[in-house]
Amino acid sequence: MVMAPRGPRLTLLLPLILLAATLAQLSEGASYRQFVRQHVNHPKTGAPNDRIYCNLLMQRRGLTRPRCKPTNTFIHAPTSQLRNICGRGGRPVSGNLRDSIRSFSVTTCRVLPGSQPGRCRYRAATGVTRVRVACVRQLPVHLEPTYLP
Repeated sequence: MVMAPRGPRLTLLLPLILLAATLAQLSEGASYRQFVRQHVNHPKTGAPNDRIYCNLLMQRRGLTRPRCKPTNTFIHAPTSQLRNICGRGGRPVSGNLRDSIRSFSVTTCRVLPGSQPGRCRYRAATGVTRVRVACVRQLPVHLEPTYLP
């Protein structure tokens, strides 16, 4: 004879399910906020040159500790335009990846050899290109590598 779950077990299970759902939603929001922190700089922060721009932004955005992030791309567009890639402004590629229909001004920062955490130095490449993002709940949460010369 199979016994049905008793009340106390069910009452413990329901809060755990609700907690898991809430944490999943919070992490998706955190992923979008992380995407913005790591990849959006609009309007572009002023700097004497693009090398200084990369050194400054990578440090300001917390991308130089605990290690020097090897490569990072900043997109110089409003967040509304980037969110639109997950809707009408993007084309599906595969899974949750979407290519932007329009091109964006970007700066890609690449770490220089010999850089140390806290003293990371970068070279910069600027250009105008389409971008590929991963979307979760109509929000960009990941930027695929952007290749500039």
